Amino acid sequence: MARDVLIIGSGMAGLTAYNMLTKAGLSCLMLEKARGVGGRMSHRRHDLGGYDHGTSFFKVTSPIFKKFLQTYVDQGILDLDGGVAVAKPAGNNLARAMAPKEADFLAQKQVASITEDAGRLQLKDTDGVTYEGTKLLITCPMPQAKTLLHNHWDQSWPDAGQVSYRPVVTIMATMVARGDELGLAKLMGAGNSTNLWEADKPGRQEGHRLVVHFDEDATMPWLQTDLKELAGIMSRRLADAGNQVLDLQAHRWLYAHTKTAMDGGMLAHRDLPIWVAGDGFGLNGVESAFLSAHAAASDMIKKR
Repeated sequence: MARDVLIIGSGMAGLTAYNMLTKAGLSCLMLEKARGVGGRMSHRRHDLGGYDHGTSFFKVTSPIFKKFLQTYVDQGILDLDGGVAVAKPAGNNLARAMAPKEADFLAQKQVASITEDAGRLQLKDTDGVTYEGTKLLITCPMPQAKTLLHNHWDQSWPDAGQVSYRPVVTIMATMVARGDELGLAKLMGAGNSTNLWEADKPGRQEGHRLVVHFDEDATMPWLQTDLKELAGIMSRRLADAGNQVLDLQAHRWLYAHTKTAMDGGMLAHRDLPIWVAGDGFGLNGVESAFLSAHAAASDMIKKR
């Protein structure tokens, strides 16, 4: 069944647009290549308590964004204090609260191509399944959006190369005892890293679970390393220094943080009903994704 809108990506941008568009009466289908919603608002479940291996805290500076989030603050899903928000009891709880209806969401579906035929947009996934819609919103990172659109990239749009990202290696470790997070990160060679004990966040389970986000220079040597191999290397580094490690996992974000952003709030195609939105239109991560999707969805509703 064809939908009014097809949405690629289920991070903050995709979720924001889905909620706005369905509230306006448009039927939507969201496709996500991962196992669930959230994008970089991610949480990895574990018997020892789990890890927020994506965004734990995000800035809230826009009045529109703050007003939008207030509902989730009132529901106890989000803490918002001093212009900083954190989801609870896990980093993906805001995304889960914003998630589409089951019938409107397809997980582990990677879009391979986009075509247009007789006024309909068609997406084909890597399994050869085709999905049809009247409009399309792409919310994945800009390099992926450019590749997907291929010949459909509007030549009047800015160069996609305006947007650059900082990759991040993230190490998740459960220790027998809580130690000095700076010292542990230094042992792993994490550079000027961001280090967060899970139990220090609101609503979290007790335990000694540490998440270390490497800086860019420290990340670069590990971009091609198998993640299980990387986890083994980091576990040995900690153990060799006398630290008892109960669990250690590694993750790699190729598009963790926007370094340089696209001009404008979103992209709307001149000739085709295609929009592009996401955190590549600002430098404030989750908030930038929200504002970009808000602009795109508003434009889609106006032009329906």
